[in-house]
Amino acid sequence: MLRPVPMVHLQVQVPGRDAGAVTRRIAAEGLLHLVDIAHGKIAADASPPGTRELLAAFRDLERRVRRVAERLELPLPEPTGRLESAATDFEQERQRLEGKLHPLEAETEEAARRVTEARDRVARAEQARQRSERLRAAEVPVAALPPLRFTEVRLGLAPADDLATLAAMLAPAPFAVLPLEGPGQGPCLAAVAVPASGRERLDGALRVVNFETVVVPADPAAWDQAEMARLAAEAAGDEARGREHLARLRESAPAVLADVARRVEAVALLLQAQSHFATSGRFVVISGWVPAYAAERMRRAIMAASEGRAVVEIESPDEMAEARLGMVGVPILHRNPLLLRPFQSLVRLYDTPSYREVEPTAFFALSFLVMFGLMFGDAGHGLVLFAAGYCLFRFLPRFLDYGILLMEAGTASAAFGLLYGSFFGIEGLLPVLWMEPIRDLPRFMGIALGLGVVLVSGGLLLSSVNAWRAGERGAALFSPRGLFGAFVYWVLLALAARALMPRWSVPFWLLGTLLGCALLLLGLRPLIVPRLERGAGEKRARGAPVPPWAAALESAVELVDSAFSYFANTVSFVRVAAFAAVHAGIFVALFAVADTVADLRFGGGVASVLALVVGNALAILLEGLTVSVQVLRLEYYEFFSKFFRGGGEPYRPLSRARPGKEPYDASRTETAPDAAGRGGAGRADADPGPAGHGAGGRAA
Repeated sequence: MLRPVPMVHLQVQVPGRDAGAVTRRIAAEGLLHLVDIAHGKIAADASPPGTRELLAAFRDLERRVRRVAERLELPLPEPTGRLESAATDFEQERQRLEGKLHPLEAETEEAARRVTEARDRVARAEQARQRSERLRAAEVPVAALPPLRFTEVRLGLAPADDLATLAAMLAPAPFAVLPLEGPGQGPCLAAVAVPASGRERLDGALRVVNFETVVVPADPAAWDQAEMARLAAEAAGDEARGREHLARLRESAPAVLADVARRVEAVALLLQAQSHFATSGRFVVISGWVPAYAAERMRRAIMAASEGRAVVEIESPDEMAEARLGMVGVPILHRNPLLLRPFQSLVRLYDTPSYREVEPTAFFALSFLVMFGLMFGDAGHGLVLFAAGYCLFRFLPRFLDYGILLMEAGTASAAFGLLYGSFFGIEGLLPVLWMEPIRDLPRFMGIALGLGVVLVSGGLLLSSVNAWRAGERGAALFSPRGLFGAFVYWVLLALAARALMPRWSVPFWLLGTLLGCALLLLGLRPLIVPRLERGAGEKRARGAPVPPWAAALESAVELVDSAFSYFANTVSFVRVAAFAAVHAGIFVALFAVADTVADLRFGGGVASVLALVVGNALAILLEGLTVSVQVLRLEYYEFFSKFFRGGGEPYRPLSRARPGKEPYDASRTETAPDAAGRGGAGRADADPGPAGHGAGGRAA
């Protein structure tokens, strides 16, 4: 739980004729995280010839299949772990699928085009009918307008303000702007007249204002109501026939679309995998990472798919020079229980831990719930949060993590609410088992500072562990973020305690001894660190030698700066007490409002209850969100900043499962083969990329 699942590197050499079968088996297993075979060393495309062109063609087929399915409003099948396509000649498969899809695509596009055009004709006919009625109601002599020679007249719809703007733009030349309707809610029907010589000026002004021109047909018969009704009915009939055609296609197309979609998706997946391969003569080289416990199973699957013609090499990250030097990243897969999954997602919002550092989800979850409970402690509010989380957990599986997080936060809130004796802020209903935040604020501030000391110290200790795992022994022991920095921080805390709390102070002789040890270690650091880091030169570039006195001075300045930042981080935890007091103060204000409303002559009791219900609901929503943000702020900036290195890459195996489908279970061991002859494939706990897998290391 505190370390990622151990990974091993697989490098496979397989004859080119077996590459397709091996790729299908790898995708079916869903365990191999592909990497760029050249590890970023080769700029040119090292994949088999024609792979990327074929991949682009199959991606285009995928897009066209989705478009046809959208036109027909048909769902496409979800991908499974099996690859239905057994094609080995991908170009021939593309031509076959193209021949199967094209007739359906052309017929669907034609039917959809006819429906769209008919719908537009219906809309235009209805618009013309409405405008002709408005012109007839305004008694506009439509037949007399086209023959005009010396006057340019435009009919249109425009708001009153735009008509005034139009008049100002046409002045001082002769013009007339005549509203033909009374004021209403929408645009007004109006006529604009200018001399024939002012046509260009009128066109320019109309382009500026919001004026929708009503085109008067040359043949007045086109405005006949019966003719327009006939055109509208004809367009509606064409639309209905087009929809009937689409309905018939909707009945016959699912089988074709499902078959083409499955085969196209399968081949595209295989081609995208092969775009990460490299060719060496008649062989194809495949490189990737797999969980160590599944390495032997993966090797057997590859050997079976190639009928024993493959060469599989398995290396641990410690055996790979590229991995030790950081040239190739090891993908990260964490095995956290269900109750920690929501917190793992929150950790990844900050960054993904690297392969060799401590996975902080367990520490994060514990500290998050403690701080949330301290700041949002109320048994009633906690029960509401728990109930909301249970509803999500029980009835909306899509939001499973949110449901678990709400239930855990609600439990923490209810637990601290019992300690505070608070149930929806009602005094005296529950006994105070510990303290009341708003009345014991000085004590609460001391507890908050103590929590800050624990988290800052824990961050420094985790930083030492991470540095030691990375082979940086000198940094683990003597850096400001290592054990030496933690030691100095604790000594300064003891000094502060002696100055502020004499009853709890450390004896002066012990403080003097600790300070002397700190100064001695600071002076000896330039001599000890090089000996500790001897043999780790391959990880660091050697620079110019630094004099011991300069190194000691630099270390002292860095240490003082770090110590001040640690104290600032510790004081920042006072906000835990502040928000707890605010939470209690909100109840005081809420009950004051309820008492005031209760004195109303009519409906005071109902209004008082309503004020309490609405006030508590707003407090849960708004203050709960605010407290969550503050907790994350303390976690990210005061805790994670001490030790978190990040830069890790989530484990994304080549798999057909879409994001959110079949979550990976890292605790799963070897399983019996299924009907397809493969073992039970795991799935990554991270979201796959566009094709269901990602490229590790420096992969494109």
